[in-house]
Amino acid sequence: MLRRQLLTPAVLLLCLGASLAQAAIWPEKWAEHTRAKAEPVAIADAGLWAEYEGEAAEKALFRSPIGPFRATAWRLRDSTSALAWYYFTRPANCTPVRNAQASCTTPGLAALALKNYVFLIEGWRPLDRELLELEKILPEMRSGGGLPKLPAYLPDKNRIRNSERYITGVESLSRFESRISPMLVGFENGAEAVSVAYRSPAGDLQVTVFDYPTPQLARQVYSGFERQPGWALKRSGTLIAVIPQQVDPKAAASVLDPIQWDVNFMWNEATKPPPMPDVGGMLIAIFELTGLLLVICVGGGFAVAGLYYMSRARDRAARQNESPMTFLDLSK
Repeated sequence: MLRRQLLTPAVLLLCLGASLAQAAIWPEKWAEHTRAKAEPVAIADAGLWAEYEGEAAEKALFRSPIGPFRATAWRLRDSTSALAWYYFTRPANCTPVRNAQASCTTPGLAALALKNYVFLIEGWRPLDRELLELEKILPEMRSGGGLPKLPAYLPDKNRIRNSERYITGVESLSRFESRISPMLVGFENGAEAVSVAYRSPAGDLQVTVFDYPTPQLARQVYSGFERQPGWALKRSGTLIAVIPQQVDPKAAASVLDPIQWDVNFMWNEATKPPPMPDVGGMLIAIFELTGLLLVICVGGGFAVAGLYYMSRARDRAARQNESPMTFLDLSK
């Protein structure tokens, strides 16, 4: 997904100066839950919030038949921004929900990303039907193209839980992987990345996987990474995986080898032409159908004519049996 990666200085200063993200987000009524009060949320990291294009944030206290609970909502530009903010704000001990890319829970908390929103709900876990209802009533709910595919390329084996951090520009790169220069990455070309930690025989390794719009662009950028001494690298399609440090080759291979780019595409090639239709057989079938229809029409005509002739003959016989004279009995 191509995104605006670099912020103008004026926008960045404006966002850095904002300590609160204010907007009305939570509805007064959500299913059987009633909002008791709402308040704006302080943004702890204005730089990341600006780069991820955050729009608004609000915390609310709800009264419910299940008891009171608190819910915090952050609204961002699109699903990619929401996933990045979810990675940054979820608790370190949060257990990922099975078959969900952006949802996790603790004994007293649920964190999730839903389209361009991120939620942190304390004291209760919403059901799927309640999330569907919430999706219909929240303001400016949008996906912006859906969740990015990049995290799906990260192998699960030996990955350290909740270590993923999404990188969309200079601010997040300096925060999560400062050893890599933005000049090498080329964010102006639409690059995005995920930085994640893996366990290896050489200890924990921080791997950053960059994704580019095309394999050709990734190949051009890869040459710049190759000039960095001691770095472990791998390129696969549009992906470039980087371990920016000196590391044992076997340990690096155990982490980098499973990272594979995959794409489904259609391949057009010359094949045998389809067989010519059987024109003779088609003509014979047409003549047979025409003959059948002709027989049906002629037979139907004869049947109608026969019925009409029989009806007229019956009428003539009835008239012949009638006397042409009328007799009056005057003897009485």
